[in-house]
Parts: sequence; C-alpha cells; structure tokens
Amino acid sequence: MSLKQVVNSGDYFTIPMSDGRQAVCQVIWIGKNSSGQKFKRVFAFCVLSVGDEKDIPEKVSYLSFQDHMGTYEVIFTAVDKLFSGDWPVIGSGPIVDQKMVNFEFNMAGNLYLRGEFVKVLPSEEYKNYLTMGISGYVLVDRLLSQH
Repeated sequence: MSLKQVVNSGDYFTIPMSDGRQAVCQVIWIGKNSSGQKFKRVFAFCVLSVGDEKDIPEKVSYLSFQDHMGTYEVIFTAVDKLFSGDWPVIGSGPIVDQKMVNFEFNMAGNLYLRGEFVKVLPSEEYKNYLTMGISGYVLVDRLLSQH
C-alpha cells in the first residue's frame, strides 16, 4: 500500500518536465476540500518558475500561459501525481495574490468561489471569470514548455 502525500493550498511542489527541467508551482485550490467533494479529483495551481532550479523563488509571482482561450495563470489538472508524490511538495507559504486567495472560476456556466457554488452565470458574464478546463498531464507538460 503506497502512502499518499498530504497537500494543502499554499504548498509549493515541483513538476519534472519531459525536457529535464523542473517547474516550481504553488497549489491554489484543492477540489477535495469543497463541500460535497464535487471536484475531489481536481486541483488548481500556478507556476512560479521553469528551469533547472528546484528552489522556491524569493519573490512569488506567477507565470502566464497561452492557449486558444487566451492568457491565464491557473492550470487545473487531476490530483493523482500530486497526491502520489510524483510531484513532490517542497515547502509551503501564503498565497499572496488576492485573486487567488478568493479563487473564482466558471464551470459549465456556474460560478464557484473556492469550489463552492455561488450562482448561475448569465452567458454574457462567462468571459469575466476563469473557465475550469482540466488539463491532462501531457498538456500540462506542453504548457510548461512555453517557458
């Protein structure tokens, strides 16, 4: 029986990339902490650095990524590699960006605050909120390769 890594919002972790580099990231939100565990297999994170270093940068700022939907800082993916320790936790710290502390996202036209349902969004408001799009691990690696 394998032990699961304990992970909390604010924890820093590394993602080993296919090109040999490391991404240093911070957990923003873990879905299993939402009431009803509707999002129990998903978490959201931001990336602080991509390179050869595994250290947490002194100044926390998040990298941006591009895809067909535009520019964003938050990546949603499955929890398996994080909880298994394949993506090891290397420390913990406060989430300093206020919009990440009050983490809101749109999932299927519903607005959630830290995973708790707030309201149904009118379609004209969809663009005002981050859309939850779950990235597979290969896509995570491709996104990280933008840096």
